[in-house]
Amino acid sequence: MTTTSQKLTTGKEARALLKAQLAEYLAVQPETIQTTHKWMKRVEAAALGIVAAFFLVALYGSFTWGKSNPAMIPIAWFAFAACLSLMTMINSLHSVLIRAFPTVILPGRMPRFVSGSGAVWIGAASLLGGLVLAGFWVAFAYSTATFNMALLVPLIQALAAVMGIGVVVSMIYSIYQKITSSR
Repeated sequence: MTTTSQKLTTGKEARALLKAQLAEYLAVQPETIQTTHKWMKRVEAAALGIVAAFFLVALYGSFTWGKSNPAMIPIAWFAFAACLSLMTMINSLHSVLIRAFPTVILPGRMPRFVSGSGAVWIGAASLLGGLVLAGFWVAFAYSTATFNMALLVPLIQALAAVMGIGVVVSMIYSIYQKITSSR
């Protein structure tokens, strides 16, 4: 199992390069991988429709708060956030199945193209992260719906701890990258 990666620049050229690398990678893969990629693109499109529907329901509930149960508004927004975690999980599963990352090129910070076992590890870690995030959002929605403060307070504390650890790890990783790239 090999892992290939390449540093990219930013902007439209980087997106075009990533798309070209993915297309080139898929062109030499067996038909089963190419078919899996096509089906996963369809699943991602359907999941995007689900996310859009949940967003519209949450937005509608927010604007018509006077006519509906006010407790349903945060629940709808938590459900929308859980659907975003669903998108993360589907994209991650896509990466694992075709052994290539990224499978979806979004605007913003451009990742490097990775294939092989490295892509599987990235996809598996992202899948696990998406599951954890979905669990948080579902728990927040449940504790809000039931007014269960005994569950809500530890969830907020756990979320704060995870975010704090994430910030510290991100800072250390950034410093490490700067130190190693300057050598």
